[in-house]
Amino acid sequence: MELASYLVMVIIAATLVLGMRKHSDLTPMLLIGNIAIFFVEILTAPFASFAITSPAVQELAFRPEDLTNGRVYTLFTSMFLHADFVAHLLGNMLFLFLLGMPLEQRIGKARFAAVYFISGVAGTLFMGLVLAAEPRTLVLGASGAISGVMGALLLLYPRDQIPMILGFLFLPNVPVWLAGLSWFILSVVQYAGLSNSGVAWEAHLVGFIVGAIVAGALARNVASRSAAAFRPTDVEVLEPLATTPALKNALEAIRTEEHADVRKAWLEYFAEHAKCPQCGERMQYRNGRMNCPCGFEVEVR
Repeated sequence: MELASYLVMVIIAATLVLGMRKHSDLTPMLLIGNIAIFFVEILTAPFASFAITSPAVQELAFRPEDLTNGRVYTLFTSMFLHADFVAHLLGNMLFLFLLGMPLEQRIGKARFAAVYFISGVAGTLFMGLVLAAEPRTLVLGASGAISGVMGALLLLYPRDQIPMILGFLFLPNVPVWLAGLSWFILSVVQYAGLSNSGVAWEAHLVGFIVGAIVAGALARNVASRSAAAFRPTDVEVLEPLATTPALKNALEAIRTEEHADVRKAWLEYFAEHAKCPQCGERMQYRNGRMNCPCGFEVEVR
């Protein structure tokens, strides 16, 4: 394996380790990791600006033949590779930011990771079956994973509003159902009608469906464990800690969220991003209390 491939695998590992840390979000780390890996591709490609010729892409992108030659790890590593900057990487990272942050904030980091990576692997695996007659064809990109995020948002929060890019327009508040419909037309229907687009629209479709299925399974699990009945949470004690717009939004979500497990995820997010008024350190939420190692504690009912 080439040095470039080892470097890409180190970046993937660092992305996951740093993204899953207590006081960080996974979505920004995925953005940084994907961009860093693309620059490794460009710098190691024998032909300038042709990232797909990089040894890292050739060794870590998925090929249908990998399902039988023992290189199934490429189902995962291919999600971090992109063919070009403008049409592939920039588009994917933009939608990852617009969709990933809202979903991660609503369902928590671990459940977001499950939706993202299971959808991405499923989309790539399906492409392996579609392209079985072309075993050497390269499949790469985060589109299947991001499609899964869209599917999860649409299933769980169809009436919520999120920022969205439609063509050259930036719309700050678009209903999720409308964003999902627009995405489906642009990412699936449009390319399904083109015979040689080079876009794996089948992976988009499968990732979207799998993301919705995973989110549905998580929602049912939440309901069975917590009965998900609405119980207003007394969050007035947290208002002095909501010192940023993001924390104020989180506080409002805690106040109105109907699902107990999702409300807990928001409380954990609030604790991780708020600062202790006594020592300025980050806090943690556990068993109905937000506390800091310095001894400061707030009970949230």
